[in-house]
Amino acid sequence: MDRHKRERNPVLLFLGVSGLIGLSAYVNAFPPDSPFILAGFFSLLATSIGLMGAYVFRRTRHAVLLAVGLSLYLFLRYLGLRQVFYVILLIASIIALEYLWKENQ
Repeated sequence: MDRHKRERNPVLLFLGVSGLIGLSAYVNAFPPDSPFILAGFFSLLATSIGLMGAYVFRRTRHAVLLAVGLSLYLFLRYLGLRQVFYVILLIASIIALEYLWKENQ
């Protein structure tokens, strides 16, 4: 039985790379002194990583988990939570969400 692989959408790659370029311009233009600027940074980061992840993995679920996990990790680092236990808890939560979503499909 042959399985057909999903074709990669080049628009996702273009939007992801454009998002990273926009993120670098955003970081250079605005200093991180306001919660609104930080929210814009993390949302732009999650969007661009999610789009690039959707292109690479060909699955929306994995792309969302990657984007949320990376954004949460960087947000924890911004808050000063640098202990190993936070990273272990974050990885365990992402793995648990992966198994939860896989079970529902």
